[in-house]
Amino acid sequence: MYENLSGLEALRFALTKRQVELKLFRKCIYNPPFMIRPFIILSSFFLWVFASVYTLASEKVVLAHYMPWYSANPELGEWGWHWTMDHTDPSEVGWNGKRTIASHDYPLIGLYDSGDILVLECQVQQMKLAGIDGVVIDWYGIHDLNDYRIIHENTKKLVSVIKRAGLQFAICFEDRAILEAVKKGMIKESVAINRGRESIQWIAQNWFLEDAYVQINGKPILLVFGPLALNDGKLKKAVEKIDPKPVTFSLHHLTKSGGGDSSFAWPPVDGGKRLSENGWKKSLQGIYDTGSERLNPIPIAFPAYRDFYQNAGIGKSYGSIPDRDGQTWKDSLDLAISQPSPIIQLATWNDYGEGTVIEPTTSLGYRYLYELSLKIGSQVKEGDLALPAELLTLRKRTKENVQIQELLNQASDCIFSSRIEEAELIIKKVKEEEKNLPAYFENGPVMTDPEYRFYSDIQYRESIPQNQTEYQKLRCRLDVYGPVEGNKNPVVIWFHGGGISRGNRTIPLPLRKKGMVVVSANYRFSPRIKSPAYVEDAAAVVAWTLKNIENYGGSTNGIFVSGHSAGGYLASMVGLDSKYLKAFGCSPDQLAGLVPFSGHTITHFTVRKERGIPWSQVVVDEMGPLFHVNKNTPPILLITGDRELELFGRYEETAYFWRMMKKVGNPAVFLREIKGFDHGGMPKPAFPLLLDFVQVCLSKKK
Repeated sequence: MYENLSGLEALRFALTKRQVELKLFRKCIYNPPFMIRPFIILSSFFLWVFASVYTLASEKVVLAHYMPWYSANPELGEWGWHWTMDHTDPSEVGWNGKRTIASHDYPLIGLYDSGDILVLECQVQQMKLAGIDGVVIDWYGIHDLNDYRIIHENTKKLVSVIKRAGLQFAICFEDRAILEAVKKGMIKESVAINRGRESIQWIAQNWFLEDAYVQINGKPILLVFGPLALNDGKLKKAVEKIDPKPVTFSLHHLTKSGGGDSSFAWPPVDGGKRLSENGWKKSLQGIYDTGSERLNPIPIAFPAYRDFYQNAGIGKSYGSIPDRDGQTWKDSLDLAISQPSPIIQLATWNDYGEGTVIEPTTSLGYRYLYELSLKIGSQVKEGDLALPAELLTLRKRTKENVQIQELLNQASDCIFSSRIEEAELIIKKVKEEEKNLPAYFENGPVMTDPEYRFYSDIQYRESIPQNQTEYQKLRCRLDVYGPVEGNKNPVVIWFHGGGISRGNRTIPLPLRKKGMVVVSANYRFSPRIKSPAYVEDAAAVVAWTLKNIENYGGSTNGIFVSGHSAGGYLASMVGLDSKYLKAFGCSPDQLAGLVPFSGHTITHFTVRKERGIPWSQVVVDEMGPLFHVNKNTPPILLITGDRELELFGRYEETAYFWRMMKKVGNPAVFLREIKGFDHGGMPKPAFPLLLDFVQVCLSKKK
């Protein structure tokens, strides 16, 4: 049937045929033949019983607090205050491809504009897949001041996407906007109630009566982040003539003065203090205990709190709550779920300035969404959580290709309607066209480069699908970047750092446009998995490269394995302990060189942590490169930062490894210490050393 059609045309034809089949199926369901009607009625009864039980188990409405205030135009180098806090310049891009922003976190999809409809679709799709029921939108009213008008327009776009996804929404009114208007002389303080009423009336007329708007006991809810201007009973007066009149929730410590109907909890930081687990739990429980049978406070779940205000020089920090390797998120979720309120608020989807982000980040990936899906019983497969971001990346790369954009729009429709397998089919087919697409990076000096190609999200364990877990499907992915010309180009495999517990792959800027192929890979994290699983992942990446890189213009005789910190440790382990590559039918002898950037040579501190051993206790066993000292290895270049600035004696252990390798007669091990650079800063000056090492090693092979 498809013999004379191209790949994309065949896919479009198949999707059209699928839509026709679905229409016929629906017709059969809604008007079935007489003989099968009893079976449908019986089946419907059992489905009703199952749905009733499921509803009881998941009766709470889970809402993510969303900030629609980000502004970004990378092509013009324009960035909004919430990315910069007038302190950082996102036009500056680090060696790892990250822009400099006013946050300790970094979005996995890169910096974005909250008015970009494709970004909003991606984020809402991620929420839906994770089992989130809707969004509480942080909103500053309808009046034109600061960036409030832009936030209002962004909010309207977000609401349209939320409704398309079949999710719910509510508004959190930031009445500080009224104080700003008073401060700037736009209004008098005496008209604060009228000012607030105008904005709330707009919500009532446009959103309160929407089916998607969140209600309690048949009334729309309205959160107020304060009240600050509508205090001393002004909030009650502002809403008393609103039709329909909302149920109001304000910050707990301001509820009595504000006159709200009830309160909502928020991460309880105050006074710049670091709160312990017992401290924040006690504070939240104190809020929850004030509830009544009539209207209980809305509980909060949050991953951590670590603001950037003091770093940006705009004020003192409110304090901090550590993430405790994800345990704060789990504990606050459990505490929130146990409360009688029918609503749970997640703080926040994307407040990067305060470090309460649960949307996927480069540091932690999908950790929080996956844990949430387990807690609330979402049926999503973990590996599918990556689909929306993968779709967004393809949309950006192919924005000038009308045919591909049409297919990707269909993939988006599939995700919105939970037809995940169809979406995967479309995305997989489109990705086959990557060989014809120029490399595209939003974070580089050149966004589109026709001289290079970029192949993304390749699952390097896909060849053993019967043994592939959903976590492997999500994390065991790599990207390949390389020149269009040539078929024997040198290859660098790059592993990111992050203590084997966080981080994300990137094509380092210093390795771009250097005439080489770069393979950058993710791997699974501790404590989710234990050693040596992450070393096995690294070996799988190297084995995949040895077996496939010629298809991407790389030379199997010129493969170098490198990485920073934990990535450097993985590079060393794969290159020194031959059993890992032997498991894939390969050998370290096939490698042209190893170049670890400041990686452990003793047993990694994360491995020791898994065993209950403190980081300060040195261990050297089979999980440490030092254990595998021998004279028959690929050439090795060891690079560290300044010994006085490095981590935990990192230079000294590396120097000892180098000395022992020399002692056993290894002729090709070299050590470089980069003076004046600490652990995080040393990669930038280390890359030229890596590039020189590649050239020297390859010239000796000739």
